Amino acid sequence: MKKIFSLSIAAALVFAACGEEEIQIDNSSVSLSAETVVAAPEGGIYDIVVTSDSDWRVSGFCEWARPLAESGKSGETLKIEVDPSNSRKILTTEFKVFSGSAVKTVEVRSNPSFILDLLTENEVEFSSAEASLSIKLDTNVPEIEPAFSGTGSGWVEFVDRQEVFGKTILSFNVKANETYVGRETELTLSGEGKSASVKISQAQLDAIITDTPKVVHTGLDASSVTFDVRANVDFTFELPSWLTLESQKAGAKGEDGLTTHTITLSFGENAASRVADLNFVSGGKILLQVSVKQQNPNAVLFNITDMVLRQELVRKGWILASDSSTECELLEPGMTGTSLEISTSSWSKLNVKVIDGLDNFPALETLTLKKLNVETLNLDKCVKLNTLTVSELNRLKEVVLGNCPVTVFSTYLGGRYSYDYFEASSLTISSENLTEVNVSSESYYLSYYDICAEIDVAGCPKLAILKAKRETTDWYGDVICHLEKLYISKDQKAAIDAGTLTVEKPAKTELAVR
Repeated sequence: MKKIFSLSIAAALVFAACGEEEIQIDNSSVSLSAETVVAAPEGGIYDIVVTSDSDWRVSGFCEWARPLAESGKSGETLKIEVDPSNSRKILTTEFKVFSGSAVKTVEVRSNPSFILDLLTENEVEFSSAEASLSIKLDTNVPEIEPAFSGTGSGWVEFVDRQEVFGKTILSFNVKANETYVGRETELTLSGEGKSASVKISQAQLDAIITDTPKVVHTGLDASSVTFDVRANVDFTFELPSWLTLESQKAGAKGEDGLTTHTITLSFGENAASRVADLNFVSGGKILLQVSVKQQNPNAVLFNITDMVLRQELVRKGWILASDSSTECELLEPGMTGTSLEISTSSWSKLNVKVIDGLDNFPALETLTLKKLNVETLNLDKCVKLNTLTVSELNRLKEVVLGNCPVTVFSTYLGGRYSYDYFEASSLTISSENLTEVNVSSESYYLSYYDICAEIDVAGCPKLAILKAKRETTDWYGDVICHLEKLYISKDQKAAIDAGTLTVEKPAKTELAVR
């Protein structure tokens, strides 16, 4: 019995001993007065006090930094030596401090010698338009802060930073200056104790403005008009012969940068309305247009059907009109003009389809029409018109001359490659005074474009000469003629028989009596 008890006690003691080994606690500890060393570019020796429960040791290797002791006791100083930096970048390394099983990390950072050198001009100027600004730097500053003087941050904004071939490019956007005064700001770029500055200037928005773009005097008497323009630039303007500059006075500059100029123009008595567009020019650019009009209180109003014709007559200053109405007002050049040309010098024809209303130009004697898409030509009441010249009116369908005193009408240009073909299937010509009509053509283009099969001159009672030989030959020598019929009146047929009306026509073309 005793023996069993002894064995039990022995086993219990063994079990107790094993239990004590499992719950042993490691009390190792280490702490540092600083876990980061930030070294200046020139390097140096930096101290860290190590507190530990036992002796400590250091591990780690770096070419440009090193601990000056491999171990020490609690409370002693770990000295870390950092070499002067020869890099343009921030260098980092780590050392570990051990005490028993405890460990702490020391991060060492070696700062470079920071530079921030401006490689572009330190003064830049911009026009009033929106623009881009690029600033080139030689720098190793990782974060650059832009700052603006005055209101600069409101109109210059940072866009991005790029590293290009070892250099730094900062991009900015310069907003358009919509004010009438210039502006400037100083942009300061800074970081890591370095800075550089750029002076940015932006020009004013050049302007000449007015509250009265249309100045009207109602009355044909001699008088004057006065109006104001405001400007922040020097300007000039040219006057037509009927306007005279009576005075121009400049006031004080306003807070908006604009100076008020009061302009008085005088003019004499006149027989009809007249208008002038005054262009105010600065730096070779038209910045303002003011319309000055002497208005006939009893304006002569009439209608012109074709919008493009109205536009051409407005451009020539003969009428006032709009694109939305056929109504026109007669101006002085239209009242007194004796010669008028409607034409174009471009390859494409001017898209005037109807010509009418020219009888409202009371002095018109000579009319030239060239390279137009005219289909209807109505000059019935142009009672002073005596000379009419037309060419390349290829879409012509109807010519109404009525009592117009013109005696000769000719579309003939002559030559193998002339453009006297007709793209309409028929042409009618009527006049009380025409004695000669020449619609002949020997153009090669008759083969391709001409479709005129009928020409009617029965409405020309005084006709003595009719030339309508419209035929040509193609490359194979074959005769080409599309004109099938010439319509004449009974009286004209009698005149042909009597020999007082001569007719030239292709052999295949029939004379048909209406």
